[in-house]
Formats: sequence, structure tokens, C-alpha cells
Amino acid sequence: MKKTFKTILASFIAIACLSLAGCEEDNPTPAQNNNGNNGNNNNNPIELAGTAWVGKYNDTYQGYPAKLTWSLDFTDETSGEFFFELNVAGQDQGNYTIPFTYTFDGHEGQLDAGQMGVSTFTYDASKNTITMTLIVEVEGDGATLGGVTTFYLRGQEPDEPDNPGTDTVDDGVVPGEITDQFPADTRWSASQNTVYHTNELGDLPMTLNYILTFNNNHIALMDVTATVMGTTSDPQTVRFNWTFDDATNIGNLITKGVPLPFTYDPTNNTIETEFNFDVSGGGAQGGSVTFNRIQDKALVVKL
Repeated sequence: MKKTFKTILASFIAIACLSLAGCEEDNPTPAQNNNGNNGNNNNNPIELAGTAWVGKYNDTYQGYPAKLTWSLDFTDETSGEFFFELNVAGQDQGNYTIPFTYTFDGHEGQLDAGQMGVSTFTYDASKNTITMTLIVEVEGDGATLGGVTTFYLRGQEPDEPDNPGTDTVDDGVVPGEITDQFPADTRWSASQNTVYHTNELGDLPMTLNYILTFNNNHIALMDVTATVMGTTSDPQTVRFNWTFDDATNIGNLITKGVPLPFTYDPTNNTIETEFNFDVSGGGAQGGSVTFNRIQDKALVVKL
């Protein structure tokens, strides 16, 4: 059954339309990095050399809460260092220093930590964050900790990691129990071609791009951008709770108590759902959307 799903898309599509009408686009400027370089959304990418970042992740180990803290320092244009700390049940479990080399094109990069592996990472200029998948493997018992981790400039990181979803007041979504059940710690992408209705220019071709991230605490984040006539909006994020039944491969994305069903196809490794956006009162747009799994490389640290 189709559902009309109203989100904050209306605001950013309206901004895109204004820029097409001749107004200068008002792109947010990310926070200043330690070396004085600023990011500029889709235009002047930052340089990472000399910057320092912190990422945190909540997990469990043998039933006890486990907190992973990663300090990420880009020493120069090609190399840097991780400093990893693990706390289980309130007890520090030691720390590790991990040197790496990296490449970065201003938006995406790869981080090579030698025997510990290679991890892809992405930079989001609108949020001034870095995202990558980081896994800790406990030798001897096969347990793994960690997952999709968000990094903030050092001194600007939130008190709690992103994966618990602490900012839940406005969207009515609260974090749930930490789990390793599929699709926890997976990311998916989709693209949808549609039109944007304007009075001045008529119907304009519009592409909607989606990134869907399932965190390990039953919170899912949907980042959506719209591209009209070569102008791409800043990502807008919608937060959901997620549930999934692995017996039927059917789940729900839930916000403010309203479920949006999705189906997982294990043969094709895809997720399908249906979005219908009511854009600025101009009628429903969207339709069936198929997400493909993003096969992120993960840096694996063996304890």
C-alpha cells in the first residue's frame, strides 16, 4: 500500500528552485579545521592534512556495554595515525596506536593500515563529518565490535556516539537495544529520476539520491539529495527506528509511529520500499525505490 510520506524534502527542493531562478545558493560552510582549511559543499573540498577527528561507537561484549573511541589524525597529505581506546563495563581495556597512509579526492578516500586492512571513507561537507566502517576483532573468541563510525573535528564531537541516536526530540525516534541482527551496520544507496514542478519553468528533470544507513541500535538514517539542472542540494537526513524479520525478510522504517515497510531480497542483495513525497503541496512524487548494498571496506583491528 502506498503511503504519502512528508519530510523536510520540501524545504531543500524549494532552495534548489530559488537558486535556479537566479538567487545565489546559500551553502553552509563546515566548521574550520585545525589547519585553517574550510570545506565548501560540492565546490572547494577540504584538505585533511593537519586535521584531527574523533569517532565514538557503542557496542556490547559478552553482554557488557563496550565503548570504542577512535582518534584520527591526518599528519600530512599521505599519512596519519589512529589512536584506539576500548572500554568494557566501565573498565579500560588498553589502547592501540595504528599508523596508516591514505588517499583523498576531497569527498572520498581510502585509508591503508597495512596488515589491518584498507577502509574506504567519505567526507560530508554539509555536516563536516567523516564516515567509515571500523571493526575490532577479539582474538580467541571470534567476537567483533564496531561498525559504521562518524568522526567529528576534535573538540566538536558529541558526548555520545551517533549510533545511539541521542538527538531524538524533534523526530520522535528513540534508540533501541544494540543488536548485531541484519541489517545492522549496513549502508545502501539508491537513485530515482522524477520531475520537479515549477510555475516559472514548468516540469524540470530531478534526480533523488538516497543513502540509507542501518545503525546497530535500531536507528536508521536516510540522507537524501536532489539534483535539478546540475544543482545538487545539501543532504537532508530523516531518522527512523527499524525492525526486521529475517524469517520473512520484511522490515519497517518507523518515524513518529508511522511504519514504512521494506523488503530485503537476499538473492540480489537489495532492499525495496516505496516513497511518495508531498513536495510543497505540489502533489505526490517518488514511487518504488530499490537500494543496493554499499560494500564498504572495513579496517579490522585484532586485539
